[in-house]
Amino acid sequence: MEVNNFKPYSSNILPTGFKYPAKYLALSSDISLLNLIPNFQWWFIDADSEMGELAYELRKKNGLNLIPFAQLFDWASFFDGDDLTGNPIVYVFDLGDMPHHVTFKNFSEWLENASTF
Repeated sequence: MEVNNFKPYSSNILPTGFKYPAKYLALSSDISLLNLIPNFQWWFIDADSEMGELAYELRKKNGLNLIPFAQLFDWASFFDGDDLTGNPIVYVFDLGDMPHHVTFKNFSEWLENASTF
């Protein structure tokens, strides 16, 4: 599967103090790193696309301050925008069965499990 290039949201619209995980930023600069993950099918949301703009506008769910970053069919992944550690919690929502979701302790754990969806 061909993986899309993407651009993260700029710091001027992100919640104050929010930092992306280093692995996520590395992928945004070199998407070929995903070739090392077998069966990876998610696509990353490009902040400069119409979908990226809409996803950011609709990002507040169940009282959470979310930063959208990836989608796979009805599953959508978000960083916790209130987590200022630089290694934020990841929420994965089943958009067809809200508020059902899965939580990962960080982006690395999400990446390790992303192929299981």
